[in-house]
Amino acid sequence: MLAAAVRELEDLGAQGGGVVDPFGRRRALAAYRSIGDGGASVPRRFRHDYAALPFADLVWTTGRLRVPSGGDAQGGIVHAGSTYLEATTPAADSRLVLSSLADAARAWPERVAAAHGRTVRADADRFTALSTAFQNCGAFVEIAPGAAIAEPIQLVWTSRPGEAGAIFPHTVVRVGAGASATIVERHLGDAESFLAGIVEVDLEPGSRLDYVVLQHADPGARLIVRRGVRCAAGATIAWHIAELGGALTRSAVDVHLDAERASGDVNALFFANGFANVDLAVDVAHRGTRTRSETIVRSAAGDRASGRFAGIIRIDPGAHESRAAMRDDALVLSRDAYLESVPALEIGVNDVAASHAATVGSLDEEQLFYVQTRGIARAAAERMVALAFFEPAISRFPSEALREEVRTALDARLEDVPETFAS
Repeated sequence: MLAAAVRELEDLGAQGGGVVDPFGRRRALAAYRSIGDGGASVPRRFRHDYAALPFADLVWTTGRLRVPSGGDAQGGIVHAGSTYLEATTPAADSRLVLSSLADAARAWPERVAAAHGRTVRADADRFTALSTAFQNCGAFVEIAPGAAIAEPIQLVWTSRPGEAGAIFPHTVVRVGAGASATIVERHLGDAESFLAGIVEVDLEPGSRLDYVVLQHADPGARLIVRRGVRCAAGATIAWHIAELGGALTRSAVDVHLDAERASGDVNALFFANGFANVDLAVDVAHRGTRTRSETIVRSAAGDRASGRFAGIIRIDPGAHESRAAMRDDALVLSRDAYLESVPALEIGVNDVAASHAATVGSLDEEQLFYVQTRGIARAAAERMVALAFFEPAISRFPSEALREEVRTALDARLEDVPETFAS
């Protein structure tokens, strides 16, 4: 069945959203079959087995549909499932290129090739291999050197109503020297889709990118995405990730600080409820001198949900005077919920400062008592304290509008599970 889907994507050719040649697809499919867990081992108490995810009921599609708006420079790129909604209105800002990845590969092959496949390898794990083999949609964003793009660039993937789609997006972002921008990647919809994707970001010297992920997928959806960035000298990346939906979410972030004074922050939160499983992995590699990174993770689980954070800081022998910190705090909201934290350090040089810390606990009864003495009912007090727990991560999102969006989404999810707090 998988091989038949590869043949179908190949037959579509230029009509589809793929950019991987037939040889590359078949090689990636072979890698998927041979890698095994390949670094994607199943965390304890997860209900989903990475080696046995079902695909038989998924709808494999690709293509495009012209729409009157939605793809201009002030908006972004929208996909319904794996169908690219191509805007009839051309982009208005000459400093910004927004395109489907397939169109960009045909129009500017050298510019796409400069970043495509350079940060996230097709065989990095079994899911990047799967995503490469079946890549059927994607986005290309390029920001001109020196440009400061004020409005957030939106990249939206929403499921098609009533369709359990198989979505394999590949996003490539290039930010020119001295440029700055914010990208917001959204995952929405009410269908039990399967999404396995790759995001590659290339930052030239002195540039800055805030990359926001807001995931509000259907409670039955499965989403597995690896995102990677290469930072040149003086470049800064800030990832802001909120995983708030789906039955299974695996989110991997690779930060490559390759040159002097490069800087990388990872600011992530997730809330798992019901029987959901969330798996977050962060790998920060310091390779240049005087590089800096900070990772802050806040996670919570209620009902019978499970979650894991696995983070590692690597400081290479040549990365003198680097500074790195990683902290994960987890909140367990019921007796049947489970969260684990696995931070690690690999230090190859002496003149650096690196630290990691992790906590796993429940709601603080003293805090709850204090709130209740102000006349607030127990259930409301629990939601207030739980929401405040996420604030160190929320406060780092790049705008008040985004921060309020995350707070509102979290509050709605917390409202659904008040009884688990006392269980």
